[in-house]
Amino acid sequence: MALIDKASLLMVPSTYEAGTLYNVLPSGNRAPDSTDQNSGYDQTRADFTFDRGSNAAATRVNSDGLIEKYRENLLLHSNQFDTTWTNSNTTETSGQEGYDGGTDAWKLTKSASSGRLQQGTFNAGVYSFSVYFKADTNNWVQLYLDTTTPNDPYAFFDLQNGLVGTTSDNIDAKIEAVGETGWYRCSVVGSITTTFVAMIFPAEADNDKSATTGSILIQSAQLESGMVSTDYLDSGATTAKAGVLIDLPRINYDANGENGALLLEPSRTNLLDYSEFLGNWTNTRTTDEPNATISPEGVVNASVVIDDLTASSSHFIRAGAYSLTSGVDYTFSIFSKSNGRNIGFNFDPTVGASSPAIFDLTNGVVLAQGNFSADIEPYGNGWYRCYGTFTAASTVTSFIYIRGADSLGNAAYDGDGTSGFYVYGAQLEQGSYPTSYIPNHSGGSVTRGADLATGAGDATTFNDSEGVLYAEINALKYPVDVNNWLSITDGTNANSVAIQFETNSTLSGRIEVGGVNQAFITTSVDYSNFIKVAFKYKENDFAWWVNGVEVGTDSSGITFPSNTLNSLQFAYGSGGNNWAGNVKQVLVFNEALSDADLATLTTL
Repeated sequence: MALIDKASLLMVPSTYEAGTLYNVLPSGNRAPDSTDQNSGYDQTRADFTFDRGSNAAATRVNSDGLIEKYRENLLLHSNQFDTTWTNSNTTETSGQEGYDGGTDAWKLTKSASSGRLQQGTFNAGVYSFSVYFKADTNNWVQLYLDTTTPNDPYAFFDLQNGLVGTTSDNIDAKIEAVGETGWYRCSVVGSITTTFVAMIFPAEADNDKSATTGSILIQSAQLESGMVSTDYLDSGATTAKAGVLIDLPRINYDANGENGALLLEPSRTNLLDYSEFLGNWTNTRTTDEPNATISPEGVVNASVVIDDLTASSSHFIRAGAYSLTSGVDYTFSIFSKSNGRNIGFNFDPTVGASSPAIFDLTNGVVLAQGNFSADIEPYGNGWYRCYGTFTAASTVTSFIYIRGADSLGNAAYDGDGTSGFYVYGAQLEQGSYPTSYIPNHSGGSVTRGADLATGAGDATTFNDSEGVLYAEINALKYPVDVNNWLSITDGTNANSVAIQFETNSTLSGRIEVGGVNQAFITTSVDYSNFIKVAFKYKENDFAWWVNGVEVGTDSSGITFPSNTLNSLQFAYGSGGNNWAGNVKQVLVFNEALSDADLATLTTL
């Protein structure tokens, strides 16, 4: 009999939806089919309930090796322009031939000067507004983000020649030929400090919308947070959403799109505002340009910082100010790629300007720790995530400096006016290690809720008298900040079979019955790498296996009364001490496996 046939529960991170992480076993367990018709199937459930709170701040690295975010088209009825949209001196006619070859486009015809379509109101932040257009009797169009201030981002677009015309107060404006001949996707990106309305104006010339007649063809409008327009999402009476949705379990991969595992993280807050927009940063002997190259997200939304011609000097950008608390650990991270320079960073005055962490962006190594505990991780295509942890020495307002560095790691060098570095996704978080990127496209901070996976199974899923709890896991940090648990339990701390990462750098298997430890076996192991662990429990027969080796046994102890264990969760019995790490597999066996089976199960 194969080992898998002996398992009563199996979780591999392959099937999931918002709010649920499905387990492969019990064998009757499966997600509802596309028609929601499940007649004839055993719908026994033993799934994890998944929760991350009602926020959209989580990201993951997907199977293409790219950072994936939550995406949302904030416009309603994004391709039905006679509904939620407000028209002013325009008419809208459906059934026009579109950029995709269908008949989903619309003719927008104006009957007075500055005739327009609009939708809003939207909150402050960085946004990209995009619409597909084709010339009709008018050859021009304007996209306009109308605020309550004089500085409104907008751009005019030439639909005959595919060119961007007059622009104002925007971060970026683009026109791209798409689909059928004559169609373009036009977009404008703006950083807006007040509420605003998204507007579309047919125009007869660059910076001229005064005519009282004229028409253009339009299709598929989208307003989204961020520095670039992403793939179109079709919305109706509610906004359209995609990517890492609220309460969606995250299967995280490495930069090669391999080694997928369930990612479980604690709650963290990105304290740094506008994490992808440098427009609020201060340049010193540098210039910067937004949307200059492809980021680790796979779209063109990374900025470039270029040093000037000043000799024997530092070249940097600065952001601030951020309030830090004395004695508290913070971690700063940023994605960077060389454009002829290395990169460094420091905080002033908490972490002195004279002691920056310096990173070699060609070879992917730390050249200088400075006043940080620093490290660097590859993210593919020349990108690295550079990060450093420090303990704030005092309660103070601090500034972040991102510095260029030469090939030797010197922060003072001769600028040449063309070299520099690319950056994307800056993050400042309280904690002693970096967590996954939390995008922040507005002022203030953004919080990602903790990942919670609990409540799998019931009393019929587990054997109270004997069994094995197995997992292939690693920790987000080694050693961990707090105890991390994976446990079979009755919902209390008094009764549990558990695997535990401990703060004292040990890994333990344990069983607690009626609040009394019956077996508690520990070993030292580097669980920053993936390990395979199994804890066997049976009266007077307990064993702890790690990476194919039996590392400890206990021959004295009892197990549980009948109908005690009823839930598997990535937490302690009654909650808390939530797991923080990556999980490739979890199995529960309702029998105490042989030593040969345990060796096979846990061998790397």
